[in-house]
Amino acid sequence: METRNLPWYGLGAIYEQDDIDVVMDILKPCVTDAKGFFRLPEEPDFQKAFASHEQSAYASAVNSCGTGLDIALQILDIGEGDEVITTPHTFVCTGTCILLKGAAAVFADIDPVTYNLDPKKVEEKITKRTKAVIPVHFGGMPCDVEGFEKLSEKYGIKVIYDAAHAAGSMYKGKKLGGFGDMAVYSFQSNKNMSTLGEGGAITTDNEEYFGRIERIKSFGFKYGPVDEVVELGTNLRMTKLQSAVGLTQLKKLDRNNSARRAHALYLSEKLKDVDGIITPEEPEGMVSAWHLYALQIDEDKTGISRDSFIKVLKDKYKIGVTLHYKPVYEWKVFKDRGYNGDDTPIAAKNARQLFNVPVFAKMKTDDFDYITWAIKDALRTS
Repeated sequence: METRNLPWYGLGAIYEQDDIDVVMDILKPCVTDAKGFFRLPEEPDFQKAFASHEQSAYASAVNSCGTGLDIALQILDIGEGDEVITTPHTFVCTGTCILLKGAAAVFADIDPVTYNLDPKKVEEKITKRTKAVIPVHFGGMPCDVEGFEKLSEKYGIKVIYDAAHAAGSMYKGKKLGGFGDMAVYSFQSNKNMSTLGEGGAITTDNEEYFGRIERIKSFGFKYGPVDEVVELGTNLRMTKLQSAVGLTQLKKLDRNNSARRAHALYLSEKLKDVDGIITPEEPEGMVSAWHLYALQIDEDKTGISRDSFIKVLKDKYKIGVTLHYKPVYEWKVFKDRGYNGDDTPIAAKNARQLFNVPVFAKMKTDDFDYITWAIKDALRTS
């Protein structure tokens, strides 16, 4: 098969003329009529639309998933002496947001099929200091929501879902926004929907939490007949333009996810009988957004290291392979604090074997035929 270039796209969302038009429609009067960029009415409109889409009572737009997690921990009064359990198989900010509060991040092991935090492994790590757990819907694959609900009820711990990858994902027929105490989403550039490169949202069914989120992200202000600053906060808001684009992006999210899912299932079918390659699974009752398509190479079967294999895929076959992510405990800021992967062996093994091939809505069926051929050819010739 002839070599082709299949890059990893920096933009994961579907951007079209309507996104451009809405920016210009808002930008022009803000500048020419000197109206300024105050957030109304786009922000509340977007928040209501996103809450509706994700089946939560409330949604608050913020400037990133990372700051959203920080706000969520502030609301739960996480601080010195507390422990928060999370997964080592995630982007680093899931862990650093805990350390920034002065709390201890405790890593529990993952499920080998979904790559998500395993509630059974979490239960083994619960102590009297445990105040919350942050499961991550990795790659868009929903966590074992029922398992975490049971832990929350049994031990009284709070659950904050890191849904950075999971806008539009579903667990047993329901979107993920209403599960747990809060869920935090990302609209960063490579996500399935993006608000001009950055942005995020916090969803919740708790009215009190929603009110506090709205205040914390806006300098602690409680707006009313007499404005007052009632708690500590800073500027963590999205912009007027971002909220407007959020509304256009939201209309395309399900289309993006459906295309990704169709591509992912097709590729898994093509690769299912390739010895030494482990394809991702979508367990019954779960619908992934397929933000990431994560394969594993079994080094014992193939005799090829993951790093050597992806170098071949990149250099010889021009496929934009990526790694998401190295374990949180391998970053210097965690290693310096004594963290390692000794007690999370499944996550440690997966970290050595996982790699991601591009699966984007804009790709075509023959792109995945090429990826399949390249993987088989690389295994045969390496």
